Amino acid sequence: VLSGCVPLMIGGAVGTTAFVTTDRRTVGAQMADNVMEQRISYEITQAIKSGLHLTVTSYNQRVLLTGEVSTETDKQLAQKIAQRSLEVKSVVNELKVGPENSITQRLSDSTLANKVRSYLVGTKDVSLNQMKVTVNNSTVYLMGLVTAQEAQLAANVASRISGVHAVVKVFEVISEQEVERRMRLINQQQNEKAKESALTTNNLNTTSSSEVRLQ
Repeated sequence: VLSGCVPLMIGGAVGTTAFVTTDRRTVGAQMADNVMEQRISYEITQAIKSGLHLTVTSYNQRVLLTGEVSTETDKQLAQKIAQRSLEVKSVVNELKVGPENSITQRLSDSTLANKVRSYLVGTKDVSLNQMKVTVNNSTVYLMGLVTAQEAQLAANVASRISGVHAVVKVFEVISEQEVERRMRLINQQQNEKAKESALTTNNLNTTSSSEVRLQ
């Protein structure tokens, strides 16, 4: 909680397509991102024992490192560890060389992150389902799978919020056609899973009803 950088996913407003209220990542990709954040954070903190304040954010297997390290050597070490970690596609290293942020600054960042999320939720044509918000030292980092229009709109909204010093876009920009393709695939996977679940339930019911008690 005190890091002020833990990403929060909140259901957002209707966006530019009928699909944006659903995560554009597959369930597998969402799980991979969650595991990746925990694993990379552990790997880096095991290698850098002091002078480190770190937040790892992953979206669609792209990793963002934010926080502070005491030396340039540690910054490069964190980068290498993240790049070598399983399933990582790319790394954006925004670690700053310098003293760790104070508890007061981290609390301020946490409050600001929630404020940014709230503004994004209330913005038409932007869905917070498609992105993660990370704040460190009053700089807002935006990650996600979005169109160019969504990326620009989200950045504009965040930049106008009081207390925000800078906005860094770490988006993976995709076309409307790619959005639709992704959502068709996800819907197909969900339908197939629902059919498998229904079939399993029916088989269990059939087996139960056909049992014969032997005397």
